[in-house]
Formats: sequence, C-alpha cells, structure tokens
Amino acid sequence: MDTHCPEWSDRPSLPYFGAVSIFLCSRLVVTLALQFSQKYMPVDPGAWLAGPSWYHQLLQWDSQWYFMIATEGYRYNGDPTVSQNIVFYPLYPLLARGLGQISGLTTPDALLVVANVAGLLAIILLFKLVREEFDDRLALATIALLSFFPSSVLLSAGYTEPLELLLIVLFFLTLKRKHYLSAALLAGLAVADRSTGIVLLPILLWEMWFGRDQKPFFSVVIPCVLLATSGLWLFMIYLWYAFGSPMAFVEAQAAFHQGTTLGTRLVAALKFDPFTRMILDDWNPWGLASWLTLLFIGLILIGAFRLRFSWTLLAVGVLLLPYLTLSGGPAGFVSMSRFNLVSFPLFVVLANVGLRAQWLMVGVIGLFSGALFLNAALFARRIWIG
Repeated sequence: MDTHCPEWSDRPSLPYFGAVSIFLCSRLVVTLALQFSQKYMPVDPGAWLAGPSWYHQLLQWDSQWYFMIATEGYRYNGDPTVSQNIVFYPLYPLLARGLGQISGLTTPDALLVVANVAGLLAIILLFKLVREEFDDRLALATIALLSFFPSSVLLSAGYTEPLELLLIVLFFLTLKRKHYLSAALLAGLAVADRSTGIVLLPILLWEMWFGRDQKPFFSVVIPCVLLATSGLWLFMIYLWYAFGSPMAFVEAQAAFHQGTTLGTRLVAALKFDPFTRMILDDWNPWGLASWLTLLFIGLILIGAFRLRFSWTLLAVGVLLLPYLTLSGGPAGFVSMSRFNLVSFPLFVVLANVGLRAQWLMVGVIGLFSGALFLNAALFARRIWIG
C-alpha cells in the first residue's frame, strides 16, 4: 500500500527533513535530562570525568574504556579476573583517535563527534531503507520509535551502538542492490566495532544464495566470507601478536561478569536460567529491561510474518548473541534494551502495529520519551549502565 503524500513527491528532501527533525527532538529530551542531572542529581566524587562541559556526561561506563584504548592502546596482563580494555572492539576508538589527530579535537570530544555523526547518519539512512521497503509513513513512525526508545540515549553517547547501527543499515542498503563484496566489507567493519556484526554473515550468505541467478556462487563466497569476518580475525591476529592470546577478548569477559566463564554463561542460557531471574514486578530501568526483552521476542514472532527473512534473521541474531554469551551471567537481561537498539526490524514491526491505532502510537512514544529522560539522567550520573 502506497501512502506517499503527493506534496512530498515534489520535494524529495522533505521526508528526510521530517526524520531528522524527529531525531533532533529526541536529542532535546536527552539534553534536558543531562542539564537536569547536572543540576539536581549527585555523582560519585570518585567517578571518572571526561571533561567539564555538560555534554561530557555522555561519556560514562564503557566510554572510559574506549577513551583508554584511544589514548593508550590495548593493555592485557594475562589475568582474566581483572577488568581490562581487551574485551572492547577496536573500530570506534580507532576512528576517534584518528579524528582527534587530524582535527586537533580532544579524545573525549572526538569520541562524541564520531558517535553523534554516526547516529544522525544512521537515522537518515534507516529512513531511506524503510521507505524503500514500505513507505514514508511507516519510515517516519520507525524513526520516531527508535529515536525516543528509552536506551536511545546511547545513540549520542560514547558507545559503539551509533556506529554499529550505521554500518548495519548501510549493509542492508548495499545488500539490497546485490553489491555483495561491498556488503561483506561493511559486515567486516561492523564486527570490528562490536560482536553484533558477526550476525551479518549468515544474512549475507542467505541473500547471496537466493540472489545468485546464473552467476557462480562459490567463486565469490570465499572472499565475501573473509571480508565479512575480517574485523574479528584481524583483531584476533593482533591479540595473538601483542599478547600471545587470540581469544583474550573472550576470556577477559569473565571479569565483567563476576568471574563466570563463557561456557558457564552459555550453559545457563541453554537451560533458560535468565528467564527465571527476570524482574517483572519493578518498573525501574532494570525491571523495564526484562519487559522489553519479552517485547522484543514478541515483535520477532510478529515480524516473521511481515518482514523479509533477512530482516527477521537480523532481529533473531541480535537477540540471541547476547542471550547466549552474556545473559546467563549475573547481569541477566539488564542490557538487552541496549544490545537490541541496533535491531531496526523490531522498530519497523512496532511501527507497523502502532500505525493501526494512532492513539496507541502517540501513547507509546510519550512513554518512551519519559523513560528516555529518566535513563539519560541516570546514565549521566553513572546509575544506569545501559
């Protein structure tokens, strides 16, 4: 069903202006939350401070590790029980470091510039992707839900999610045009940014197989697989050369999960232990994460009947990867809302459902806005980790 507005067809840039305006309104909510937190909420006097300005509050938690990588490089003493920066992927801090050297920006400011530019570009290109697949109305609704989503403060913070979302959307735009080598390169960059990027490999192979026509498949699949996984194996080669342990980034995760190993977390996840520890009787951000996880599962099931298979495959992969590798540990579902921020098909499905009852859509965005304000204020004070 085509719901393009006639006047928009005469002004191709107008819908994009609408999408950007929606996103900037959500950033206004974040800005107000940061101002509120700085004025009225206490902060741990011993906490790391990235800088004196109010916007430096967007550099919290993992941002400190990225700052250390950008300024000092990777450090690893071989003890997986001690928290070390080796568990964080290199692309984001390396881009910030390069920007700082070229522009003269301080490292904290460079981290924020990379994240915020990536976040804005991701929103613009996501609008393009969804409108090409559906229409302007659904694309704008998707942008609104994603922009005001409670954990979307991280689209402006010193985290990898903005860059990851940008690379994932670019991957799908490129894949749609059957530029497989370019898509594989984007997948390789995505996995160099964070582990989520590895879920793009099966999507790439699926689309290559079903779009092969009369072209030879196996002659291009090997270089595509190598490119799509390059961010991971290049990082592992570096770790092997620098520290003698290509799996150090996996082993050192134990320190961030109270000593639980990957095997322990995986077994617990396969036994569905995280579901027995869900917080469903408290509406604080930790309890909200459990409810959002259930929402994500429901949206994936609905999306399986309404979306391209590759879009559903992305949503399943983005959810399963942290579930199998992290949720079996003490954190449970705490960060699921952050991990799934890059799973744009979830927001497409939610928008599709919401547009059937516009009053419900308005209410959901209103609730999301309030939760976004709260999460941004708590994040700025190092209370909510995302």
